[in-house]
Amino acid sequence: MQLERRLLAALCRDPELLDSRHEAQLRWALTLARTSILRAPGGQDVHLSDELTPFREWLTTRLAEALPSSTKVDGARLRNLIPSATLRLVAARRKVLENHVDSFGAEHLDQELRHKKLVLVLGGGGGSGFAHLGVFQLAEELGHVPELIVGASMGSLMGLFRSVERSYSTAAITQTVPGTFDLARVFRPFNGVTRFGMPGAFHMQLLRVASQALDDFVGRTRLPLFSELPIRLEVIATGVRTGFHYSPALEREINSADATFSPFALRRRIKIFSGVVRELTANPRLLRMIVFGRQDGTRHLNAVEGVGFSCAVPGLFCYDVFHDDPQTVGILERLFRKHRLWRATDGGVISNVPCRPAWESVMQGNIGTRNTYIFAADVFAPTSSPSSLWWNPIQQFTRPVVAANRPFCDYLKTFRRPPSPLNLSPSRAKLVKIVSRARAELDADAPVMRKALTPLPPLDHVTP
Repeated sequence: MQLERRLLAALCRDPELLDSRHEAQLRWALTLARTSILRAPGGQDVHLSDELTPFREWLTTRLAEALPSSTKVDGARLRNLIPSATLRLVAARRKVLENHVDSFGAEHLDQELRHKKLVLVLGGGGGSGFAHLGVFQLAEELGHVPELIVGASMGSLMGLFRSVERSYSTAAITQTVPGTFDLARVFRPFNGVTRFGMPGAFHMQLLRVASQALDDFVGRTRLPLFSELPIRLEVIATGVRTGFHYSPALEREINSADATFSPFALRRRIKIFSGVVRELTANPRLLRMIVFGRQDGTRHLNAVEGVGFSCAVPGLFCYDVFHDDPQTVGILERLFRKHRLWRATDGGVISNVPCRPAWESVMQGNIGTRNTYIFAADVFAPTSSPSSLWWNPIQQFTRPVVAANRPFCDYLKTFRRPPSPLNLSPSRAKLVKIVSRARAELDADAPVMRKALTPLPPLDHVTP
């Protein structure tokens, strides 16, 4: 994955680095070398890793010399490598076909290798997450529908609205947003007892609001299960195990904070949120990643319920189930019992840009193909904006986990000018500007995504 990432970046920086035939040969070789599991026409998975190991090791050793991470690409060495790489590619492909003649043929193998599927990873960050609409617009322009979306916190909410239809129109999305938006429709002061979610100053009225939004967007009010979404969606939440307790001082702050949206109250709540995150992450053994839409029966959960837990900012926004639907309650009770959970909260606490969960889902065969392009969007990195100083302590908490997830994606886009995390209810006019600015920031990234997702030519067109 790293070498392919370097190659694509080098080709976009210098279009004259390789001619089209040599580029195709090298990308064919890299794609075959990456292949470890192939879904056969009969539906069974065929493991190819062991038999491709000699080819993979030879290719990665030679390419690492020609595509170093810290110095300029050695174009001459890269071009000299291609004839040997092509011969070994043809031999390795022939061996795979001979060994698995009863499972798949050349046409099926080549179809898998020639076409990458798009996977989107959408990071959290409150109102900054509206920048993901720029990512959707770029994919729309390039003509690609994501096969899998994995989101955390606000990224999960954006992912939900992208996943309800395979077709997509940026203009249609922005037109469904009201000219003005009343936050009181979504957030109500809360001081009750929670069942599955962590307490917070406000309760998110997500079921009612999502139902109205889906009606405006796609003309239906019935909220879908994860299994019913046309685009597969997986949502990250943080499970807090039994045994976690707030420090007495923090618990007093949580209970005494104002439940208003005044600037003073919000600043205090952000400080409390930072304290909650600090205490949660102080003991990682008490945290467990929940992947709604994949694990433990949650494919049959209402998708909005999973998104609600993923967006529940601890100490600020609470989400919980206050109904007795037996399917929803039963799934959550079994999940909590199996993993000995006390509460579920914001997915950004445990993985704010969840590239690894996306890669794991692909490798588990959840979208069939393993030949994917995983594009991740980070909208909550520290910036030079004065308003980001409020959030800097929390952003710093997320950095090590974002870095640890980096190797599991093909491309990580870090937005440098995201909208404010506090702007949770932009007007239609403001949202149009947000999308336009986010899309403009993606201009430099578009060539890499376009090249990565362009199908490779048939092998017999580029080999002797």
